[in-house]
Amino acid sequence: MTPGAGATPDRGFLDDWLEQRLHTRPLLAALLHVRVPRTAKTFYLGGITLFLFGVQVVTGTLLALYYKATPDGAYESVRFITSDVSFGWLIRSIHHWAANLMILFLVLHLLRVFVQAAYKFPRELTWLVGVGLLGVTMVFGFTGYLLPWDQKAFWATTVGTEIAGSMPIIGDQILLLLRGGADVGEATLTRFYGIHVLVLPIFLALLTVLHLTFVHQTGLADPTRPEPRHPRPDATPNETPTLPFFPNYILDEIIAWYALLAVLVVIATLFPAGLEAQADPLLTPEHIKPEWYFLGLYEALKHVPRIVGILALPVGVLVLAVWPFFDRGPEVRPRKRLLPLLAAALVLLVMVGLTIWGLVS
Repeated sequence: MTPGAGATPDRGFLDDWLEQRLHTRPLLAALLHVRVPRTAKTFYLGGITLFLFGVQVVTGTLLALYYKATPDGAYESVRFITSDVSFGWLIRSIHHWAANLMILFLVLHLLRVFVQAAYKFPRELTWLVGVGLLGVTMVFGFTGYLLPWDQKAFWATTVGTEIAGSMPIIGDQILLLLRGGADVGEATLTRFYGIHVLVLPIFLALLTVLHLTFVHQTGLADPTRPEPRHPRPDATPNETPTLPFFPNYILDEIIAWYALLAVLVVIATLFPAGLEAQADPLLTPEHIKPEWYFLGLYEALKHVPRIVGILALPVGVLVLAVWPFFDRGPEVRPRKRLLPLLAAALVLLVMVGLTIWGLVS
């Protein structure tokens, strides 16, 4: 086709067809042709978290094809997936480990942003949405934990909902909302499954789109200098060396995704997701522990007044969310922000210590 026939010679037919109808080229240019500061150090943590969410969606969809959300059918369907479905054990194990790694990399991503002060102007809302993503992801892990309906899942959920039900004033309402009754039972399983496969994916997808939109609009932070609230009149656009997002930055991200996928398959193969005996409300196991991302809080409840431990999580999340609106100083270099970094390191050290204590006790 010649240029005069309505299409440029260096574009494909589909590209021209879409452009004539939807005018997609300006949108793609806006999405792809952005500049990234060469000094930006993301360590691919945000992109890896996004990739793991995609793995969760794919593997979770495959598992949902066989899963039955009833006390009688849940355990047997998981056993069937693990034992009889071709590569079902691998899909389930990848889903299990991807969930754990997603929480881990999201926490590391927030720590990286905090250390580099990338939450400061003009990225306060980006940070706020990121904290929301962490909260939704934790609830994702909590609701998914019950679905195998084995002893470990049943009794860990029993303890977890009791802790949530200890919240002052609204505890009873939270407990009833989570369980659907006085005890963990069929209503609890149905609610957790519906929340896990319908409600939370929608919330997480919307927050992810919002987060990526904010990142696109504000750009990646330069950890060596603050973002001026009032740019200097003599400032030049190329003051900070940059590189193109596409293909340079996105190619590095894809390489990191492939490497992580290989690691994920190896971990899932060597350490497949287990399945204990079917849940029995009349038989309490000797040691009931939640997953590692709740284990620190669970262990803390043994050593501090219960009300302090119960309120620690919501208060901590609230402080984390509003922190950028209080830390408004322009300094971003870590050596100039020793006090908040030392405080964050102390909190992190305590939580890691409590988690290890909970694992070995």
